[in-house]
Amino acid sequence: MYCIKCGGKTKSDIINGDNIPRNRCEACNYIHYINPKIIVGALPFRYDKVLLCKRDINPGFGKWTLPSGFMEMGESLEQGAEREAKEEANLKLKLNKLYGTYSIPRIGQVLFIFIANILNEDFRAADETSEVKLFSVSEIPWEKIAFPSVEFFLKNYTRDFLNGKNFLFHSNF
Repeated sequence: MYCIKCGGKTKSDIINGDNIPRNRCEACNYIHYINPKIIVGALPFRYDKVLLCKRDINPGFGKWTLPSGFMEMGESLEQGAEREAKEEANLKLKLNKLYGTYSIPRIGQVLFIFIANILNEDFRAADETSEVKLFSVSEIPWEKIAFPSVEFFLKNYTRDFLNGKNFLFHSNF
């Protein structure tokens, strides 16, 4: 591996005060940290129905998911969730609260999901999406959900919805 700052060779090393091997540049001593990626999204609903997006890309091509994606530099969690909803489903949202987190350590991802009201009526399939649809809790296509994280949030949403719409914070840890 080569240094992103100076192009010098890096070497795996335990840095003083740390306990995880890091790649450090042998020329300029820059430490290359590899940190998890943050994914942000929303569980959007309207008229007691949740909106799902059918993926038009891999992974999960042809399966249903929540509008979500990687957070960008310079944006908040909230801004990222709103941007992803707009990009994937032309959604305008009112974010109600952070609904939960889902950590996937084996691939270095952390997902933050907001529960949100859909404000517009002209939502539609947009980038990376072939179809959008509103589902009642009894219509959710469980066998066609793209990811375990989405299933986790939808199961908790269904339970919270059936228990009087008391949407609690949920985490997989």
